[in-house]
Amino acid sequence: MIPSTDYSYLGSGSILIREFGSAAPLVTLGNCSELKFSPQEDVKTLMDSTQPGGNKRNEVRRLTGVDMSFIFHDFSAANFAIGLRSSASDIAAGTVPDEAAVAYKGGYTKLAKIAATITSVEPVGGGTPYTSGTDYELRDGMLYLPSTSTIPAPVSGAANCEVTYTNVAQSKVEALVASNKQYELVFVGLNEAQSGKRVRVHAYKVSGGVLQEMALIGDDFGAGQVNGALLPDASRTGAGISQYFTYEIEA
Repeated sequence: MIPSTDYSYLGSGSILIREFGSAAPLVTLGNCSELKFSPQEDVKTLMDSTQPGGNKRNEVRRLTGVDMSFIFHDFSAANFAIGLRSSASDIAAGTVPDEAAVAYKGGYTKLAKIAATITSVEPVGGGTPYTSGTDYELRDGMLYLPSTSTIPAPVSGAANCEVTYTNVAQSKVEALVASNKQYELVFVGLNEAQSGKRVRVHAYKVSGGVLQEMALIGDDFGAGQVNGALLPDASRTGAGISQYFTYEIEA
């Protein structure tokens, strides 16, 4: 029988998330190009041995879980904190005075923060400042020493100069320092194939996975895929009540 109503679907929308059980608002993951739920089955098959060539006599399919994955394109500290089991912090713009540095001629030295300007570079403990452009340069937010610099080489890896600089406002992610977390996830979308009628999916308890790939150089826009799984929320009880997720569509 051919259905009389068209239920075709082409979706777009936002993924909202928060830690499971937390007293916190749902926050958006920003621009995401994919959200998938994939039920998994354990298939038990009984072969028919009474017939030549065999066949299937019976089959039982048991649900073993529901996998979940999403792809985000906003490479924000908050998204990486979720995808990399990390902590994220914001660092205000400011001035860093007399940061001890181990700097070598002919190369770069990473400073504690991303530098916007270098105010001065001096010997450890103070003294006559070195000359900008001759003894040192600011390159890519770092300290660079030309091969002709008069800054002496480090001895036994000890700091050989002190750097005063201004830093840009930045966010910092400490990757892979947290245990696996569980989240509540809500998808709020529009069905473009049905004149933008609203769609809502509520996944009660999601085990957060780890970012599958972090491609920092490439010809395409960055995409972070995170895999996880839906877990049952035992607090949701009653006949016909799902412990996994609900799917709602505007009529």
